Amino acid sequence: MLGSEQIISDNTVTADSAGDSASELKEEPETEYAAESPQSLQPYTLGDARFYFQTNGSYLSVYNGSTFDDLYIKGVNIGLGKPGYFPGETAITYEEYARWFEQIAAMNANCIRVYTIQPPAFYQAFYEYNQKAQKPLYLFQGTWYDETRVAETADAFDQELQELLYQDMRDLVDIIHGQCTIEEKPGKAWGEYSWDISPYVIGWILGIESDADFVSTTNKLHPDLKSYQGTYIGTESVEPFEVFWAQTGDFIVSYEMEHYQLQRPVSFSNWPTADVMEHPSETMAEEYSVDLYMEDLKATDAFPSGLFASYHIYPYYPNFMYTEKEYSVYRDETGRINTYRAYLEDLISRHNMPVLVAEYGVPASRGVTHANPYTGFDQGNHNEQEQGEMLLSMTKDIHDTGYAGGLVFAWQDEWFKRTWNTAEYTDEERRAYWYDVMTNEQHFGLLDFVPGEEQETVLLDGSDEEWSEQDLLIQQDALSLYVKHDCAYLYLMIRKEGADFNKEKLLIPFDITPKSGSTRYERTSLERPADFVLSLHGKKDSRLLVHSYYDLYQFDYDKYDDSIKTTPEIRKPNNHMFHSIYYLLERELVLQDRPETIPLQKFEAGQLTFGTNDYTSTVYNSLADFYYEGDILEIRIPWLMLNFRDPSSKEIIDDFWTKHSIAGTKVDGIWLGIADEKNKNVTFQEYDWENWDYYPYFERLRKSYYMLQEGFYGLEVPSVEKSSEE
Repeated sequence: MLGSEQIISDNTVTADSAGDSASELKEEPETEYAAESPQSLQPYTLGDARFYFQTNGSYLSVYNGSTFDDLYIKGVNIGLGKPGYFPGETAITYEEYARWFEQIAAMNANCIRVYTIQPPAFYQAFYEYNQKAQKPLYLFQGTWYDETRVAETADAFDQELQELLYQDMRDLVDIIHGQCTIEEKPGKAWGEYSWDISPYVIGWILGIESDADFVSTTNKLHPDLKSYQGTYIGTESVEPFEVFWAQTGDFIVSYEMEHYQLQRPVSFSNWPTADVMEHPSETMAEEYSVDLYMEDLKATDAFPSGLFASYHIYPYYPNFMYTEKEYSVYRDETGRINTYRAYLEDLISRHNMPVLVAEYGVPASRGVTHANPYTGFDQGNHNEQEQGEMLLSMTKDIHDTGYAGGLVFAWQDEWFKRTWNTAEYTDEERRAYWYDVMTNEQHFGLLDFVPGEEQETVLLDGSDEEWSEQDLLIQQDALSLYVKHDCAYLYLMIRKEGADFNKEKLLIPFDITPKSGSTRYERTSLERPADFVLSLHGKKDSRLLVHSYYDLYQFDYDKYDDSIKTTPEIRKPNNHMFHSIYYLLERELVLQDRPETIPLQKFEAGQLTFGTNDYTSTVYNSLADFYYEGDILEIRIPWLMLNFRDPSSKEIIDDFWTKHSIAGTKVDGIWLGIADEKNKNVTFQEYDWENWDYYPYFERLRKSYYMLQEGFYGLEVPSVEKSSEE
């Protein structure tokens, strides 16, 4: 990362000039230091510096009144989302935050992290928790760069971007000292901030995961900015984006020292795509062409709190996490392939300062986006037990390889999130109003939001307890079909006297869109053109199939998958072909460092999993799709698997072959039928529902929470690393 050793003094950014573009645009009133501290301990004083926290070797340390004790970081990230709201609405309440802090502490965590300014309720609940807690929770506070300006300019030195950034940093410093009022702003937190939490803010983690375009464009636009020397942070012979890092960090330390005579450790958000290692196998070289290295920033003697590095490290992405030869053959002490630990060891070997894994995790979602073919630590399609096992494995690897600690992503699910292989299939303005189990980004949480007032809409348990005669849609002699829904699933119950569901074959066709569909499935005639067919045949051979004309995978990925070339017959809206439902995970990878190819990876989303979603059952499986016992078979189908862009407004995916793109259209309802092997002519009945803008839900801790609770217990800095008295 280090460039020329020569420093061109004319192009060095100074501490005085760093804030010219932002800090001088608006004159801030002086804020006096609050003499009364909310905790009994006074900060440590070293020269002009006062601080509760500092970096020490590989760890962050906390002042106990006489010495600094190294703290092993174990905690969670908290976002701003909750069901029915987008993050800019900052809708999480004081009561929710207060409850969550209790639960996080009970998990044996000691830290939380937030990414930007939170609503006042967050800081009030955090302050009040720490006033009564025997052991405090500490906070890593972050700030974002304005996404609009980043998208428009990709220039870290853009005047408006810096103006907004510097104002946010001033506000954040004032907020943690309980000395801030923010006027109401659309899409941002605002209000009175009067709780001094400064003794519990262990450090700043500034910025966002900066992609290659943002970094490289900044570097190209400002080629002469190679150095910066501030009062607290400096850097020499670097690329311009690291100059931006240095001046940003120096500004927040300077502002807090000037107004409150306190400082705390500083880091910047980073990720493996910008690490300093070479990854010769990587197939997307441009995306990984930049380096961002905290070791290039230096703390001056006036900043004893110090600097630390922080990275978001997941086991399935970037691809080099498993395509690197040395990672793919690495075995841990148990003898298993462990590409995650291999990368952790490689990364930390390049650092002399503390390194925090500021995000790690896997989602407990039905859908999946990326896969690690060597370890199975994939981005999705894990049940809660598997999520917990993988979190424990990564937690141990982070601890044993000498990191300062790790923060699990995330505390709570966030329904508004999107991910690349489902994003265009859903309505971005309505995502927060329903529970999309096929979009993995919505399901990283240890805290699950379950649709329903107090319990699940339907338990897949072979009982008809949640069903009533009002749910009966079709009655055919001894065979009946019941239908209901919530904001996550369409639920079906089949009742058949004397059934043997292990052997019997059942068929449920769905007419979703009036613009296409087949009136035949195999030898069965269908009264209406079906867009999907649910084929049920025992525990191992039950799946949802899609009509070839309504197959999103066919439309989007036939150019990558040689097995699904689009024929003229497929382009006929009334053909009689049905396909398995797939999601793309990764195109074929031709590795750049050796003659090896990793084939295209895809996930059969339509394959159904037998099991129960009864949380109290010893065989609970959060990924269960269907269950049968006796005369009853129960099924739940995610809305997205039926090509719904937004079930809350009955918006489905429109005819993409005609429109040549993914768009939505509204329907009044959907039509369903049912048949067994004796019935070769299927009639349909319509099922409809009321639109909603809010759907009731309740909170439930995932099984992975309790597994991590046990894993966090006793997890500390190794004794040989613990710091001695100052």
